[in-house]
Amino acid sequence: MTPEARQPWPRLLLGSLIFGAGAWLLFSFRDRYVVLLLAGALLAWQALPAGFKTRALLLTAAGCLLDLTAVSLGLYRFAGVGALPLWMVTLWLSFSVWWLALLTDWRPSPRLLAVIGAIAGPLAYWVGMRLRALMPGVSLWLMLTALAPLWAILLALTPRLLPAEPARGCG
Repeated sequence: MTPEARQPWPRLLLGSLIFGAGAWLLFSFRDRYVVLLLAGALLAWQALPAGFKTRALLLTAAGCLLDLTAVSLGLYRFAGVGALPLWMVTLWLSFSVWWLALLTDWRPSPRLLAVIGAIAGPLAYWVGMRLRALMPGVSLWLMLTALAPLWAILLALTPRLLPAEPARGCG
């Protein structure tokens, strides 16, 4: 069986599980393991195809800007730090690498991505709040409602970071 004929889903599922475990560690332990997890994120970033490295950094910067904007608007604040902790930057880099790798094999419509973003983005912040990594600055429902369109727009725009032809695999 050629590499192109293999199903990408087992690899994508494994990558998703690894990303989820890293996100849980960052939310749960924040600064305690951040250097180790940052090293892992940087190794994953390094394994991206050359054309994806800058794109992953752009998505990381957009995510950090989303958080900085939300913090400056008073929607939430991160536990024990100022505007944007290193563990959150690490989480954004990890997400960017995982998300772009996922989108190389799965090309959903921008509408589906917007729906996923409107649900999954606020859900991630709710989990972060439950793990005491962040505290809402406004009512929980207002925070989640304000995050939904931001995440919907962010994820709907991510296919623009991809080349016209999907790159196969990382390396």
